[in-house]
Amino acid sequence: MPTPSLIVGLRLGGKKAAVFGDGPIAASRAVFALDAGADVVLYTANVPDSLAKWSDSGRVTAVPVAKYVSSDISQFSVVFVAAGANGADIARDAHAAGVPVNVAGDGELSDFTLMPTYRGASGLQIAVTTNGVAPRAASRLLREIVDKLPSDLEPQLVQVEQLAQVARTAELERAKVLASMDVSQSDNEVSQSATAADTPTLGSAPSSVAEGPEYLDLATLRASATQVTQDTDVATASAYVAHALSDLCFVYAAREQTLGAAALAWTRRAEKNAYGEWVSALRMETRLGAGHAAWGALASGSRVAAIASAESLPYMAPVLAQLAARRQPIVVHAAAQSLDDASCVRSDVAGVFASLHSRAVVLASASAQEAHDVAAVAHAVAAAAQVPVVHVTSGAFDADDTNSVHVLSHSQLAAFVADVAATQLEPAEAMQRALSLFNAVSGRTYRMLEYSGSSDAETVFVALGVAASSAQAALPSIMQESRAGVLNVRALRPWDHAELVRSLPASVRRVIVLSATNGADALLADVSVAALISGANVGVCDESVLDASDADIANTMRTALGLETVNEETKAEAEAEAKTEETAAIAIPDASLDTALALAKRLAFPEAYATQLTARPDERTFAVKVSSLRRMTPDSYDRNIIHIEFDTRNTGLTYEIGDALGVYGSNDAQEVREFCAAYGVDTNALVTAVKDGRSQTRTVYAWLAHTLDVFGRPSKKFYSALAAFATDAAEAEKLEWLTTPEGAIDFKGRVADTVTYADILLEFASARPPITHLVDLIAPIKPRHYSIASSARMHPGSVHLCVVTVHWSTSRGPRAGQCTRFLDALNIGDAVTVSVKPSVMKLPPLDAQPVIMAGLGTGMAPFRAFIEERAMRKLEGVNVGPMTLYFGSRHRAMEYLYGEEFEAYHADGLLTNLRLAFSRDQKDKVYIQHKMRDDAELLADGLLANDGCFYLCGPTWPASDVKDAMVHAFTSHGGVKPTEASKVIEELKESDRYILEVY
Repeated sequence: MPTPSLIVGLRLGGKKAAVFGDGPIAASRAVFALDAGADVVLYTANVPDSLAKWSDSGRVTAVPVAKYVSSDISQFSVVFVAAGANGADIARDAHAAGVPVNVAGDGELSDFTLMPTYRGASGLQIAVTTNGVAPRAASRLLREIVDKLPSDLEPQLVQVEQLAQVARTAELERAKVLASMDVSQSDNEVSQSATAADTPTLGSAPSSVAEGPEYLDLATLRASATQVTQDTDVATASAYVAHALSDLCFVYAAREQTLGAAALAWTRRAEKNAYGEWVSALRMETRLGAGHAAWGALASGSRVAAIASAESLPYMAPVLAQLAARRQPIVVHAAAQSLDDASCVRSDVAGVFASLHSRAVVLASASAQEAHDVAAVAHAVAAAAQVPVVHVTSGAFDADDTNSVHVLSHSQLAAFVADVAATQLEPAEAMQRALSLFNAVSGRTYRMLEYSGSSDAETVFVALGVAASSAQAALPSIMQESRAGVLNVRALRPWDHAELVRSLPASVRRVIVLSATNGADALLADVSVAALISGANVGVCDESVLDASDADIANTMRTALGLETVNEETKAEAEAEAKTEETAAIAIPDASLDTALALAKRLAFPEAYATQLTARPDERTFAVKVSSLRRMTPDSYDRNIIHIEFDTRNTGLTYEIGDALGVYGSNDAQEVREFCAAYGVDTNALVTAVKDGRSQTRTVYAWLAHTLDVFGRPSKKFYSALAAFATDAAEAEKLEWLTTPEGAIDFKGRVADTVTYADILLEFASARPPITHLVDLIAPIKPRHYSIASSARMHPGSVHLCVVTVHWSTSRGPRAGQCTRFLDALNIGDAVTVSVKPSVMKLPPLDAQPVIMAGLGTGMAPFRAFIEERAMRKLEGVNVGPMTLYFGSRHRAMEYLYGEEFEAYHADGLLTNLRLAFSRDQKDKVYIQHKMRDDAELLADGLLANDGCFYLCGPTWPASDVKDAMVHAFTSHGGVKPTEASKVIEELKESDRYILEVY
């Protein structure tokens, strides 16, 4: 699972930047800094031709690398090191001087990695991520070795002596605990067969060392001075840190589970901690007063950790509060899981919230890597602030998944904790210091609150632990359709309201807390209070993701955003259009409107009643009319691709090359009427309800046809909400059952069949929420965005689209993408509500830069606009650069989209190269990547030698093959080493010269 990223900005106007190395990577780094207004010192043998204009103006100074000395580094605001330069030494100098450094392709040495840029009026702001994720080791480590055995002693005798020492130490520690405990017998907690099960004896020595799983190679971790890579799971990763940094480790499970198995095994095997001391791990009973044994151990001066289930935390909360009041350090590694009534492990974070009122620090992790990392931070914070720390690890869904983890050695862990604890700090300060130092030690990046997503997001999902990780994984796909972000709450306590607000984009208008508990959600309360205190115009709500899988969470997010949910089994459905259209609505601030007479008053006296007659309240939309519509493929062909033109004159609509047009489709009129008849509602009845923060009055038909996604697919939350309206007990029970793990298979089948809101409402006949409630229960219709296929210069007053209609089959019958179905049914003169959305598909800033385009099917739409734009520039006398188009589809005779236009541009010389790949017109399938591989020299020359830009638009599947073709081009004709080719492509991406828009 990827390490969460921190997006920041570097403003370099009037500052100096250093660039080390030569070649295209160094040149692109220099251009970044120069565009931002910085002067560049280029440590290289030769200044690239692409920097000549800046060199002539005195903004680039070339210095031989041999003349570089360490003291030079302090004069710079940022340092870039290209591949091949002496990155390690330069990075060390930069770190010592406190200057941020980026070493191409090396996450461990880099303070940041370049990402797509934004060119503002005052210079370039470089968005960066401080991931620092080191490469994975390919080989497994040696098996565990307890110690180097003396040659004159038998191995078993050494093992017996080791275990005897552990037994004596464990008995002494337990005696200290019992002697120190000042609690009543009723509150006592009793170790479950501690001597027999958890403390080794002499007689068990030979067998106990050999039995059981290895867990981790502790011998290597004791001997190493650096991180090593080992395969492990969440529970073992956190247990390793607890074992390494404690003398006593108590294991609490409310009911028998496998928690703490690794720590208990390491005690049986006589493993020492990071301080060279024996560790005793004891399994304890959970009852009222749990944790007092830890209190006694702390009083004796021991380093103490605990491993517990979230189910145990409510029992431990009173003791944690006392420990916090007396500033006693303990770390509790709490697995967010419990046992249900059927003794099945299930996800559970409800117990975690019990610890929030104890004044303990509360941290959360998701993956095995995070569990290891956050565990180390937790122990450091406990030592520096002298407070209890609760580290919440992931629950049942992935606790046992094994992954490759970069593990800190014993010496690194001990040194890190000592460094953080060198100064006694308050919890918040200790947290900041621990995170900062850990980031430096590990090369990974953590913050108390970690935001990722669109810088102009309107909706942000807030979550912690596994829910946050799943949300982050779903975000890249969602960001292709909506401006959204995810805030990963790494630290739930101490909570900083101001920091939450600072972490969110200024554009955010809605915050959705992904709640993983059945009860009151403390995170929701925290976020709501923060929004209230800040005074920001932000709405806060929650969506339940209890026991949700990654796919469930992704679809919950998509539903909340009004996007089409994705069915992993049905690929055609993944392409189904988000359904929408709009007609005029009346937005009324007074929600008390009940009658047609009152509506008439508001229409007659709009000033008095502040009535707005608007297509989409609070949305910038335009009413355009269809001026042309034609099918581009033969009627007999199974793919219906249509070309649509809209008249934009006198509408105020403007667009730029690369923009997308959002189309508000409507539900099928006949289907809406049939549903209303079956549901028993009058289509002409007026209904007033609050939607999007405004009171709106529409007819029932208008609500269902133009506002509510009634033929979209519902989330589990809808089933639960609908159950409350069911008057039939059996139906109510089934609706609730479908949202449980037991009903998961049935629910999954419904998802595969694209069961809609309407289907569910008609299936469960006793559940009849009124329309006013359906407004809240059913997700709103949102626009479907299509790449604009025209240039406004060539077609003033018009905007064109190229769209393929979507159809698929289910066991319930045929289905259709509602927006493409809506578009296909339009006639000349029909009115359509649209909006405009920017995209990443932009022509390069210089007209002379080469443009290389690769489009599959309707994915060539933006490239038609590119070619038309440059055609107009050429007519104006501008010298435009070469253009190459790779176009792919199945059959030339069936779907050579805009083929005559492209042939004409090619004959004119504007379209320098036209490469066509019709995959099914010959025996062996030919795709665009094959054509690109044949053009290796052309690609290398256009992209590397002449600063060209590459664009790919269409389905996701060919992206990796296209990249392979690029790697081949760069290595065979671009002078790029095979080991550096991927880095060069990443550099091109970062400089907006390798752009993918895939779906």
